[in-house]
Amino acid sequence: MTDGHERLAGVSSTALFVGITRADESRRPDRLFEDTLATRFVDAAGPEQQAVWTEGQGKLFTEAMGDYFALRTRYFDDYVIQACAAGCRQAVLLAAGLDTRAFRLHWPDGTRLFELDQPDVLDFKEHVLQGEEPRCEREVIAADLREDWPSLLAKQGFREDVPTAWLVEGILVYLPERDADHLLDRITALSAPGSHLGVEHVTRSMVNTDQAQEAASASPEGIMGMLSSLWKNEMTRPPANWLADHGWSAAEEALTDLAERHARPVPPAFDPAVPGTGRVRLLTADR
Repeated sequence: MTDGHERLAGVSSTALFVGITRADESRRPDRLFEDTLATRFVDAAGPEQQAVWTEGQGKLFTEAMGDYFALRTRYFDDYVIQACAAGCRQAVLLAAGLDTRAFRLHWPDGTRLFELDQPDVLDFKEHVLQGEEPRCEREVIAADLREDWPSLLAKQGFREDVPTAWLVEGILVYLPERDADHLLDRITALSAPGSHLGVEHVTRSMVNTDQAQEAASASPEGIMGMLSSLWKNEMTRPPANWLADHGWSAAEEALTDLAERHARPVPPAFDPAVPGTGRVRLLTADR
């Protein structure tokens, strides 16, 4: 097995960053969730890969994001639990990354969870998870979301005739609007009535600020340079309207309200009170 630095680069490296934040959150006495497996991912990746996010530009980016990923994780934890309570016994995590909900959430009997992501992420993930038993039936599918992933999903037993809980977390920022539309078209086509959808909608606004562009130009190989090259979403339509155009009825919780509800500060990168910050939308929707 090659080391974590070689296995998790580019977009895949951001999955490790989220793992680092979840491990940190799990050590807090006032934690919003407990993800004991996150620490194993971080340790397996090794100090060199960790340093990408804990030193230099990476450290500044981590500080700017604040408690965002802890808040996002808890928001979608609650969404998945509520979708299952509403009757979904089939869930799909698109670009699942180092997500461990299959192992740490309490799933209703008979729930089947599908995790899709790039082969390098899943190879690393499954190596670390050896010996762990999920709390639901878990199907792991190596897939590129730009290709024919619905057929791979069907081969693993996905049923289009039953309600599904979809999770689109940490994906849309990497997609231009046309690709995002295509992804949502596919999700909608696979969703029986009664299906639910959780969506994180982030645009390039945060890396388009003068400060971020200056950092990216000064160090193209650094974190801001990498993110500037990877983040493609420049959609200007309100995401609730975008979802409605595809047949979904959406509700949004403002990040400021979410932070207040969990007694956490607003993440600096998305603080509307600070000029030049980015915007993020967290939504749940149903059909």
